[in-house]
Amino acid sequence: MMDFGFDMAGYRDRRLGRGAVLGSVGAALEAGPMLVAFYALDRVFAGRPPDPLWLAAVMVLLLLATIAFKAWGGVDNFVATYGLVAASRMRLADHLRRLPMGFWNARRTGAVGSVLTDEYALYTEIVTHTWGLVVANIALPATVGLGLLVVDWRLALVAFAPIPFAVFAIPWSHRLLNRAADKLAAAKRTGVASMVEYVEGIETLRNFGRVHAGRARLEQHLRTLEATTMKAEVAPAPAIFTYGLLVSLALALVMFVGAEMVGAKAIDGPRLLLVLLLAMYFTRSLSQLVLYLAATRLAARTLERIRTLFDEAEQASDKGMPKLGPPELRVEDVHFAYDDRPALRGIDATFAAGTVTALVGRSGSGKSTLAHLLSRLWDVDRGAIRWGDVDLRDIPLPELQARVATVFQDVVLFQDTALENIRLGRPDATREEVEAAARAARAHDFIAALPEGYDTVLGPGGADLSGGQRQRLSIARALLKDAPVLVLDEATASVDPDNERLIQEALAELMHGRTVIVIAHRLWTVQRADQILVLDEGALVEHGPHEELLARDGRYASLWRDQRDAAGWRLEAARA
Repeated sequence: MMDFGFDMAGYRDRRLGRGAVLGSVGAALEAGPMLVAFYALDRVFAGRPPDPLWLAAVMVLLLLATIAFKAWGGVDNFVATYGLVAASRMRLADHLRRLPMGFWNARRTGAVGSVLTDEYALYTEIVTHTWGLVVANIALPATVGLGLLVVDWRLALVAFAPIPFAVFAIPWSHRLLNRAADKLAAAKRTGVASMVEYVEGIETLRNFGRVHAGRARLEQHLRTLEATTMKAEVAPAPAIFTYGLLVSLALALVMFVGAEMVGAKAIDGPRLLLVLLLAMYFTRSLSQLVLYLAATRLAARTLERIRTLFDEAEQASDKGMPKLGPPELRVEDVHFAYDDRPALRGIDATFAAGTVTALVGRSGSGKSTLAHLLSRLWDVDRGAIRWGDVDLRDIPLPELQARVATVFQDVVLFQDTALENIRLGRPDATREEVEAAARAARAHDFIAALPEGYDTVLGPGGADLSGGQRQRLSIARALLKDAPVLVLDEATASVDPDNERLIQEALAELMHGRTVIVIAHRLWTVQRADQILVLDEGALVEHGPHEELLARDGRYASLWRDQRDAAGWRLEAARA
């Protein structure tokens, strides 16, 4: 049975079934004039011509009925299929937002975006147009075939004989299409990724004088996409040709056997001519059907990739809300891995309510992973993280997200007003509350200086703001959220000293009275933390306050010395 994917919409539309029935009736009526013409000619050859007025009236009625049923069914089919496909796309987008961040870490975001845009567009275009045509083109040959059986069952069986063999060519065409569709999808992803890479990297290419090389590489990928697209278009041709040949063989067999029957006086010539007219109509409608089936199969391959996304397990978030105490987080024997690559191994730690904890270590030691687990962007593989005595997995995800604010080093801003970008932290906040948060984040002055102040629409990603300004907007967003747990991912790592001072002042305002987890690369910024957790290759190797860790002369002290030595490094002119 063909899969059109309508179940992905999450509801049923009665118009879909009604459209199928009406389309089938319309297709059956479409064969009516041919059958009436057969009847009329049969009467004429028998010397008993029918009344022309009666014949014309029947033909007109059949034509009007065909138009009415096909139009009514077509409207139902289009409205229902477009609605169902649109609903399935919205359900998929909603499903994706509830997936753990581990899903996004393992896949290129562009590949998922390609499914939601390009591949869904292909699926929509094919399914909405072929659903009614497939239904109609099954009903039409079925009706004509039934007429053949009534007219002459012997020649009808002859016409039907090659059809089962022709049907075997359909799975063959599907296999050819599957391989071609997979290659085309891969070529599209590569082409889109190359185009984005070229556009985003144009500045770097120009700086190194490699624009022509970058363009040549892009053109090569686009030529590959063009060639792959052309191959996909003709991929099912051998199977379709074979199918068409076998269907045409049915007509040839009817002519050959019919001629033999005329010679044997088993049928007269005029009646054979009429049978051949029906057989021609029968084989033509079957030939058209395979084209629609091939197009549907091309959409089905895309549909398989869409269903793969639907099958991804969501993070559980439907549990009842437990009673939560103060924001004390406890990490108990936590293990986590990205696919088969371990990231954390047996971590035990406590983040006391109202304290500041710094996570330090070399790149790849697991700092960001642990912070993300604390805010449940991922779920642990083994062990548990608890809010007091409550496992984070037992807290509904929206409730937990409302209690954790994060300020990342790489700030994400949207092409919306400065007001709405800050209000993302609390959508129901008043303008006065937004401005108060911006003042506390030391962002009010530069926002007020924008062309339309808080109502200025920012460029994509906040490209028209400096790094320090984007960071202060992010802090204002977190202040407005007013969450009891705060995660800071090296918020001042890539800003100039003046912005760093302003951001440090804003962070001091933000950290007051909260449980704070700081991911730190520059150790001097966390000397006053209540505790410092030192991670190395996913394991917790040291913990304690700054002075105590220095006195131990272990991993932390080594990191401290390395950074102190690096701070004294300076660039000197080369000597002759």
